[in-house]
Amino acid sequence: MTPHQQNRTAARPGTGFVESLSEIGEDELSRLHTGRSFYVSRPWLRAVERLRSPDVAYVTHRDADSVLDGVLPLYRQRPSASSPYDAFGTFLQHAGGFRAADWSPSLLVGQSSAYSNEFLTAPTPDAQAVLQEMLHAADDKRREWGMSALAALYLNESGVRQISGIEGMSASLVCDVECEIDITFDSWEAYTRSLGKKRGWLVRREARLFQEAGYRVSGQRLSELLDTSNDLFTKLQQKYGDNTSQEERAHYLRVLADETDDHSRLFVMRCGDDVLGVCLTFLWQDTMYVRQLGLDYERLAGVGEYFNLAIYEPIRHAIEHGFTRVHFGRSVYDGKMFRGAAARPLLGACWSAAAGPPDTLPAFQDWNADRAKSATSGDRSLIMAAFGSGQT
Repeated sequence: MTPHQQNRTAARPGTGFVESLSEIGEDELSRLHTGRSFYVSRPWLRAVERLRSPDVAYVTHRDADSVLDGVLPLYRQRPSASSPYDAFGTFLQHAGGFRAADWSPSLLVGQSSAYSNEFLTAPTPDAQAVLQEMLHAADDKRREWGMSALAALYLNESGVRQISGIEGMSASLVCDVECEIDITFDSWEAYTRSLGKKRGWLVRREARLFQEAGYRVSGQRLSELLDTSNDLFTKLQQKYGDNTSQEERAHYLRVLADETDDHSRLFVMRCGDDVLGVCLTFLWQDTMYVRQLGLDYERLAGVGEYFNLAIYEPIRHAIEHGFTRVHFGRSVYDGKMFRGAAARPLLGACWSAAAGPPDTLPAFQDWNADRAKSATSGDRSLIMAAFGSGQT
């Protein structure tokens, strides 16, 4: 009997808890990954676990034969005025009519970073029932940890479908939008033609000026350029008000390299021998995920380096290597949509032990309806006004 078979024999049907993904076999978990975002994959969740420990646990679910058919990550949320994962501080208090004590702190389920949340359940007819059982178990952990609410934030289209119909957890809160582009073209030229005459001309011009400035882009793994990446990420983040220290970011990048390096592709922008920009992406199944950009702004030629490195190079790579989608995430909505990306709503579901569902309050309904209208409009100006421009 193999160790894996022994573990399966020892495991009991129904829900349980583990404190680390190391307690779950890789082959067991891989069954739940198919068709899911990289940001709920084992490599990414392992990195988050190391960064968030000890505020992490997992609900597991096994079928009648003790086969793993669900895993639900749980993250203890620490109230913070600056945290995008503070459901009350970031969203509910702006709608009005909510008491902080009813909603904060909250227990986050599914995901606590990267803004692309869905649930790890096996593709079976019982998947929604499995998710519902895991959410009930998560509520037990919420009480044990003395927290006021459950929250599943930044749910993508798949996550919204999964949670739809589960009592008390309807995904009504509009958290943000994410940008993605479907790779339906087989060449760079076909991509630029798909944008239309005016936008296609601008994109070709930016790409030409980039090349004429002497830039060249190559690919490496994150682990091969950690220190340089840290320097460049820090420079860009400081430009936009992020005061995370280089030491903190270095730790974060080392953990990412340890856990996700096999899926990383770092687009490295050089001029001569100097590295002036990096763009970290992850390759997962049929999708490329653009995660983070770093630029040495003071030394750039000013020829659209941001868009060349963070949009055009990933699109070229996706076309050449058979990826069907590039996920650009949040921020810079205007620039991404102008260059062909679609904006898709990211929703949230919240449940309080002491208060009714958010969408029963008229003030919330009005506030949220305005955000929903913008998020689904496809209008760059409305999305920018509602959700901010992010980095430009």
